[in-house]
Amino acid sequence: MKDIEVFFVGRTNAGKSTVIKELFGLKTRTGRNPNVTRGPVRHRLGNLVVIDLPGIGFRRGLHSYRSMLRTIIESSRDGHQPLPLGVQIIDAKSFLDLIERHSRPLDVDLFEDLLDFEVDPIVAVNKMDKIEMHEASLNKIVSRLGMLPPYKQWIDRVVPISAKKHDVAELRWLISHRLQRLREIGENMTA
Repeated sequence: MKDIEVFFVGRTNAGKSTVIKELFGLKTRTGRNPNVTRGPVRHRLGNLVVIDLPGIGFRRGLHSYRSMLRTIIESSRDGHQPLPLGVQIIDAKSFLDLIERHSRPLDVDLFEDLLDFEVDPIVAVNKMDKIEMHEASLNKIVSRLGMLPPYKQWIDRVVPISAKKHDVAELRWLISHRLQRLREIGENMTA
């Protein structure tokens, strides 16, 4: 069986490295300051490769981020293996603050890019412990991402989490389910 890759993307300080630590027990550098993760960090767990991408935001523009994503996705296509699983981490509070100011969060562009690259992303809405009215907030987020509310109809794609509070069980289940599907696709590709 060929390797299966899962990569984590999102804005700076959305909690990507913390989520990876919670899900896989992998020690990654984290900090309060943006841009602690400077380049893609790969962790091998058997035939699973977990990729922690740096955050998009302050110093890294959308164009260079797209190039990094394209490289990861195309390398899996070249290897005749299933497309990698993309997990987009969204900071719920930051996202909602931006849309309240009538701004378009970079998260929306990143989500659209993943779809354009034919990646069926999981969207982990992190830091849910910092917002009120969870359901209404999640409905606003999915709406901005171009999905029709209510968010509960997207449980195969959107999952609320609080990584620092160790609340990632639903995300763990969804990733596991998606990875199983990718393994089956990979087996069919080699048969």
